[in-house]
Amino acid sequence: MKKVLTFVAICLMSLQIATAQNSSQKFFVQEQMPQFVGGEEALVDWIENNISYPLTADINSIEGRVVVSFDINEDGTIGNIQEEESADPILAEEVISRLQLMPQWIPAIQNGRNVKVRYTLPIYFYLTF
Repeated sequence: MKKVLTFVAICLMSLQIATAQNSSQKFFVQEQMPQFVGGEEALVDWIENNISYPLTADINSIEGRVVVSFDINEDGTIGNIQEEESADPILAEEVISRLQLMPQWIPAIQNGRNVKVRYTLPIYFYLTF
């Protein structure tokens, strides 16, 4: 039987909060939200091409959702990746280690300047036979 990994990244349902550089002020809507270069479809493609189903999870038929959050900094780099929820630590480790390799984003803009944004991303791991 062939096992196939299916990822579903629900970008539209992600929660983002931007924090201004020099203050604790938080914005719930930015003038321009951060964007993965190429858009949401490119983000889904990047996830599918860079995150693998961990062998241990495959062997043990571990499936489920991993929710991670990370900062998209003023320069578009990714940082402070944190697990928010995970079906299994093995899945979370894979997601976090791969997201550390994610390329720069187009940063969020508020009041004419780039601002840091906290981005939450759910990733689903499903085995099909």
